[in-house]
Amino acid sequence: MRVTRRHLLITAVLVGCFVWAMVVVGLSFAMAEHDRRQWWVIPLFGAFVMSIAVLAVRWIPASTSVAGTAPADPPPPAAAPGSPTVAVRRKPAETLSAREVEVLRHLAAGRTNAEIAKALFVAPGTVKAHLNHIFRKLDAASRLQAVAHAREAGLLD
Repeated sequence: MRVTRRHLLITAVLVGCFVWAMVVVGLSFAMAEHDRRQWWVIPLFGAFVMSIAVLAVRWIPASTSVAGTAPADPPPPAAAPGSPTVAVRRKPAETLSAREVEVLRHLAAGRTNAEIAKALFVAPGTVKAHLNHIFRKLDAASRLQAVAHAREAGLLD
């Protein structure tokens, strides 16, 4: 899964809202315990601040990426009907290591994680870690999509 700036900001706002809610509830109870008549102002102010936070999250653009990752390439233009199709090379976000390419070749051959682990003399957890790196680097959500993206990028012959 690719983490975008939007995801990070939404997470930060949710954590901030949770902390803010705890502060508001604590202050409200403290004021009520000390017989303060204006205790109801604190939750009202807390709700106001949270609504502003929710509105701010809605205005965060969806296309921003985290620093250090390349923005997604625009989709290729559709070919006109009757025109010859040209193979478009997909470029991975990051280059794959030699071991990741090895795991990818086994994946393309239809092998399971256990079979790949046995062939490469590693633990199945190591294969899972390599697959997670491959999925992230190829922007793939499944094994099939990873193989398809690798073929488009020319990583599999």
